[in-house]
Order: sequence, then C-alpha cells, then structure tokens
Amino acid sequence: MKNSWQEKYWKHIVADNIEEAIPLKLDNFPNLFYKFRNLTERVIDSINENYIWLAEISSLNDPFECSIQFDNDECLRLYYSSEKFQQLFASLTGQKLSSKEVKILSSVKKPFIEYANICKNRDIPFKQSPEEQLNKVQNRWNEIIQETNRNLRICSFSLNNHSLLLWSHYANEHKGISIEYDFLDLEDVRTFIQPVIYRNQVHKIGIFDEYNTMQMIASSLIKSEDWKYEQEWRLTIFKQKENFPQKLTITDPKAIYLGTRFYENEPQLQEKLFDIAKVKNIPVFQMEKHPNEFKLIQSKKHIS
Repeated sequence: MKNSWQEKYWKHIVADNIEEAIPLKLDNFPNLFYKFRNLTERVIDSINENYIWLAEISSLNDPFECSIQFDNDECLRLYYSSEKFQQLFASLTGQKLSSKEVKILSSVKKPFIEYANICKNRDIPFKQSPEEQLNKVQNRWNEIIQETNRNLRICSFSLNNHSLLLWSHYANEHKGISIEYDFLDLEDVRTFIQPVIYRNQVHKIGIFDEYNTMQMIASSLIKSEDWKYEQEWRLTIFKQKENFPQKLTITDPKAIYLGTRFYENEPQLQEKLFDIAKVKNIPVFQMEKHPNEFKLIQSKKHIS
C-alpha cells in the first residue's frame, strides 16, 4: 500500500501540491460509487430531490476519525526556547534562564525532564510530573482537533457493492439499499471526493503550527486497516466563511440495489422508492444470497 497511487496522492495533499494530486486522482477515478443506506423517508427524499447528505465528523462510527498526533517533545523544545516562555518564567519565578539553559532546552531529547531539573537546581517548586504535563498538552491538542473538525463535513462511498459487512453495518442489516452513482461528470463532487488510505498508525506532525487545512483534510483520509474492506472514498467539504453546505446537489443514481431483507420494510416506504425509481427511470436490482458460497450476487432481472 505504501507505494500505491493512493499513498502518492495523499502525500501530494499533505504538501498542498494540488497540481500533481488532481491528475493522479483523475487517472484512477472509479467508474461507480455506492452509498449504503437504511430505507427512510429522508433517504427516499434524497433520491427524489437529487442530493447527498454531508455528515458531521462527530456523528461517524469510528472514534479515531481525523486523528492526528503531534511531537510533544518538539513542541516543548520550541516553546521553551521562545521569548514568550522566557518572559513568563522570569515573571513567575523572579529568575532568568541563561542562554546555556535555553540552548539545552531547545535541543535535548526530553526537554520537560531537563526543565524540571533546572527548576530543582534553582530551588524553584515544581510538582507537575511528566505524565501530568503530557496529559495537559494532549488535552489542549484534542480541543484544537475537535474544534477544527467542526469545520468538516463528509459523505462516504464505497467501491464494493457486494460486501456482507457493508450491507450489515450501513444498510440496516441487509434491509436497506445501495445507491449507485457516477460522479465523473460532476465537477463539485469530482473535486472534493478522495480515496481513503488504510494504516496501522495515526498520522503524525511535528508541532501545532504545522496543523493547517490540508493537514486537516489529509487526516480525514486516514483510517485503520481494520476498515480496509470498505474500499472507501469520501467527499470532504470544509467551511469557507459562510459557505458550509449540509446537502450537495447531484444527478440521478445509475441504479438502486435492494438488500436481501428489503421486504421487511414498511410497504409504503417500499412503494415510494419504487414509484420514484419508475418516474426517474432508475433501474432497481435485488441482491441475493449465493446458493453455495458466503457472498452476495445481484439479480439479473430488473425490478419494475
């Protein structure tokens, strides 16, 4: 995966190298995308009115969404060597850090431990443990991430229409539907939809100041390898002044697929879906269990 086009694309995004990222994505752009949904009035309305719903990050089922890690020691090196910290130290203690001490704090492997030693040697009371200090900084970092994530909305799609897990997790245990889309000619969607990459480790940056819009978007495209079966692409919209849509207009679906337990839904919802599909001339297919294997197949017969 490290040498895949998705990884190369992601590195371009992190580097804000859009000129290289866009052609690479278009060269590998999928023909079709699938959205798994429960059969509800809102889902039927979205098909009828031609829109997709953009979700808040906090509403997603993965607690690691948009996770990003920073280098705590590097942040402290920069902080301890700053004029702001030196002035604060002098104000709180009535003492001044020497240039030698500042140089050590800005280069030592574990700056917090060194700072604690400096305070001890100067008989300055110091009660905070390294664990407490790290927890304090990490809490502040989490606050920054959560605040930033409020400026992101996403809509997820899959390239896999036959996954038992996807149908179970996102289509109401096979009672829902899968909606097939072609986004190649939709500029708004084509611009903002991007492939998810799967890793075992959280994305890491050096210091707080490196966290910008592109890092925010890049972090939203990384998920644990446990989710690899989803083959996910996600449409990511970030807030720009007052422009922060909850819905995005799209074209009609290419097709609709019914879960193996679809007919357990309320009859009136079934009828509404079929009526809209008929008016819009959207093909509807039934997903079926393979007779001999643990996999799904779609019926060749179009449901009218």
